Amino acid sequence: MPALFFRLRALPLCFLLAIQGQISLAEDPSLAFDFGRTAECRDVTSEVAANLYPGEKIVELKLRVSVHLLAGNLAKVEEIHIEVGDYDLGMRVHSFEPSTQLESNFSEAIHWTKTVETGKAIGASLGGEVPVLLGDVVAHITPTVNGKLAHREVVTETQKRVAPKQVVVVSGTLGQEHGVFFKWRSSPLTSLEGVHELTVRFVVPEEWRGDSLRVCCQATGQEKFLWIKQPATWANICAPLTVYLAGDEQARTAAKRYAQQSISGS
Repeated sequence: MPALFFRLRALPLCFLLAIQGQISLAEDPSLAFDFGRTAECRDVTSEVAANLYPGEKIVELKLRVSVHLLAGNLAKVEEIHIEVGDYDLGMRVHSFEPSTQLESNFSEAIHWTKTVETGKAIGASLGGEVPVLLGDVVAHITPTVNGKLAHREVVTETQKRVAPKQVVVVSGTLGQEHGVFFKWRSSPLTSLEGVHELTVRFVVPEEWRGDSLRVCCQATGQEKFLWIKQPATWANICAPLTVYLAGDEQARTAAKRYAQQSISGS
């Protein structure tokens, strides 16, 4: 009997866990990342940079990464994380965009006004007649006014406050400045779904014609199991990106061939 009772008591809990799992799976987002496997880099070396980096040049990479919500609730995605790195240590990060950005839900500064009003009251009594239980005797009440004349003082204080801001884009270097990361965070004014454009400029040898980078994309958030929230990864992909010097047709052909071999081998 005790074993049978235990099994009967356990059935509702198992049922709740199954329902919770189905609801969680129905709401969990499914995302896809997309970006090209080859990209050109333009030579953007200025006269100042040429003097600063003798024997080297600066090339600029522009990369588009698309985030596509396939199913589920996009609101559960809290952050999109993208990394671009050269793990052969042949390309050094010079600069990148977008940089760290803050935004506010308010279009202008907040104006705050406080008004304080002070004054004095007047003591007064009204006139009239009040019968007294002594025959025909009537008590008379004379109107009186006590205190000083009332006056009021109004003080208004106005302040202009900076609207609070939150971080929507975070970026920085990694791998001893041979890579860069970007984090896009959800906010009421922006959408994590769509195209995210990033620019990275590298310092490379003067004879540089091409190289291979690695791009990693990740979508993270939190999932709820019963009453507990825990970190969750909704999508994750890492793939090579072959880059070549713009205008170098031979390097472009070699980059495409290398990219096709990488896709076939994966």
